[in-house]
Amino acid sequence: MPQHIETYVEVFGGAFWVHLKSSFTSNNVIYNDFNRFMCNLFACAREYNTFHEYLIKDKPQNQELFDEYKEEILSLLDEQFDLPDFDIGQKYAYIVTQVFSGIMSEKAKMVDLKGKYKSKYDTFTSKMINPSYQQRFDMITNVENLSFEQVIPKYDSPDTFFYVDPPYYGTENLYAFHDFGLRQHEELMDILKSCQGKWILSYYEFDDLKKWFPEDVYVWKRKEYAKASMASNNKKQTKGIEVLVMNYDPNTFDDIKETEYQEDNNTDSLESLFF
Repeated sequence: MPQHIETYVEVFGGAFWVHLKSSFTSNNVIYNDFNRFMCNLFACAREYNTFHEYLIKDKPQNQELFDEYKEEILSLLDEQFDLPDFDIGQKYAYIVTQVFSGIMSEKAKMVDLKGKYKSKYDTFTSKMINPSYQQRFDMITNVENLSFEQVIPKYDSPDTFFYVDPPYYGTENLYAFHDFGLRQHEELMDILKSCQGKWILSYYEFDDLKKWFPEDVYVWKRKEYAKASMASNNKKQTKGIEVLVMNYDPNTFDDIKETEYQEDNNTDSLESLFF
């Protein structure tokens, strides 16, 4: 990625990790996600001092409070509440920081830490008063709650850079609050092929990907990684291959700076802002 981007858009924003953990500068930073609760979290995070006051009012690992907040959030699934809503933001954060892999669903259960580990709710709360995170929150110019079909054309230009990290092919059911199935993968590919801006597409490798984006036309980068979520006692972590597909040659950037993608010391996953 270049070190300065005029307009930066994460199409499937999720936990916004690429923006939060990168060093690039941008005049316009757009967070987008189909999940309105996640959009609300980042709308709240833009006003981090106010949000912090909401977050510190509750202590984690309270089963009764967890059940109460979960029921309330589930009742709002079809509501178009205004952003930011700090009360909803705090309750949603309380739930997803205390369930397995941060996946919110009707079946989600609170993970009892038994007093052995720091709660991810506390980790998330501390980010609101961390200057390095505050600096990245301040860069967010707009929070969008749109589908990929809407947000890409809205911001596409020769000066736009898209980071595209969709639900991975064949694992769409592992993601919460979305409307993305197998057909949407091909629709997304068609939109990307017509983009004026530059983009990075993140996937695991599958057969159709090579057909959609031939390696002699697009730039591919592969990176092996350990699947932390697959580790268990007395078992070796399995390996996976992450694929980045680009519609540009990164070596053409005069100011390109290659950096390692670092996890926080108190985290065990790159998948969520909360971990």
